[in-house]
Order: sequence, then structure tokens, then C-alpha cells
Amino acid sequence: MKKYSSVLVAAALTGVGALLAGPVPAASAADVQVRGGKAASAVDGAVAAYGQKKVNLKHDGWGDARSCVVHSLTEVRCFKAHAEADKALGYSRATDPLLRGRAAGAKALPACADGWTCLYEHTNGGGRRLIFNDYQWHNLNEYGFNDQTSSWRNRQSNSNAWLAADEGGRGGQISLGPNSYSSNLGAYNDWASSVAA
Repeated sequence: MKKYSSVLVAAALTGVGALLAGPVPAASAADVQVRGGKAASAVDGAVAAYGQKKVNLKHDGWGDARSCVVHSLTEVRCFKAHAEADKALGYSRATDPLLRGRAAGAKALPACADGWTCLYEHTNGGGRRLIFNDYQWHNLNEYGFNDQTSSWRNRQSNSNAWLAADEGGRGGQISLGPNSYSSNLGAYNDWASSVAA
């Protein structure tokens, strides 16, 4: 059962982003996927490449994977360590503009590659990380990540990303501004069921 189902007042939020009308909710491509020449419903879950094997993130879980990168609805790659995913996406903390000139507290800032939006299981960019840049609604339950987002970072330079309370972008929506982050979703912790990023 959802905690919230309508757009709430953005003024009550600090550091989360504005609750605005986002992309039009529609059947995401995750609602119907083509597998083996025939359409499969979204209840099948996202299948990710993890090393030399394929893993259904919804049904099999993440195992010991820590980062999964969604290149498209049909191309998802998972990695055992965040550093492996960062390397694959060309990310380096040394060149991250958010971290320049910051001292000890910089380690708590969430890492995310340029041009991508990252969702984190725990506050301060902790736990598992799910990474997107395929701008359409993705249902997080397909990735084993429904109601599990506690912090985020949007490294897209001129595009908002969106979180929604319900699947397909329905329900209340939170705007994740370009080049911004939230280390703690507060009242919206473990709230999101879909993302457009």
C-alpha cells in the first residue's frame, strides 16, 4: 500500500526537489517487453547481465551485485562493486564537479556519472545503486527496487528526472532537478515506485 498518492506541497520539502507535473504518465516500455519474438508483460522483471550470467532482478534478486546500470529496457548490466560500474561509465570522484574543493564530508556525497541519474537504497548514497539515462518511465519493481529509494543524484545537465509514487509515473511525482542531489528523501524515503530519468 502506498504512503502517498497525490501531489503534495513542495514547500514542505528541503533538498528533495519540487513536486510538479512531470512527464505524462503512460505505459512505459517496461510494461511490454519483447523476449524471444513475443511480448512479455512487465511482471517478468528486468533481466540483467551480471558477469557471465543473466539475472532476473525482480525474481532472483540482486545477489551480491551493488550497482545496476539501465542502458535501455533490454540492456541492463550489474556490477559487484560501485567502482566497477563507475569505471564502465567513465566516472571518477577526482573529476566530479560536486566534490571539487570539498574535504572530509565529500565521501558522503553520492557518486554518479555525468549524464545519468542514480537512485540509492540508503541515505547519503549508501547501499545498492540503480542508474538510468533512458528517459521513459521505468517501474522500479521490475528492478527489485520498488519503495527502496532513500537518496538520489541527477547528473543530467539540462533535464529533470522524476520519481513517482505509483507505477508508470502515476500518483504524486517528485522532480529531481538537473545537476542536483538529495542525500536523504526524508518523508519520501522508500516511497518511489517508478522513475523517468
